Amino acid sequence: MFTLIFMSLFLAGWLLCAGIPWFALSVKTRGNAGLRYLPLCLFAGVVAALAIPILGLDDGRGVALSFVAAFTTPTLLLAARRFSLPRTAPHPETGDAPR
Repeated sequence: MFTLIFMSLFLAGWLLCAGIPWFALSVKTRGNAGLRYLPLCLFAGVVAALAIPILGLDDGRGVALSFVAAFTTPTLLLAARRFSLPRTAPHPETGDAPR
């Protein structure tokens, strides 16, 4: 029973860490982060966090590194998505790019 509670707390922490980059991008872009990327970010963060103990780091340093991995993997995923989007053309009448 304690193992289930312990793993549930780890999973909740990893999900929280994995959701922060999507939430920050959503706030920065005024809700244009893409709702379809939220489950992908959460899944990628948990998989990256689980990979750390599987690879052998199961001590205190591995726990901290798993939370860092849960945060950085969705951050890199969203950064790759933002950099792969085409730049929008300026508006022909005003010359300003649409927001």
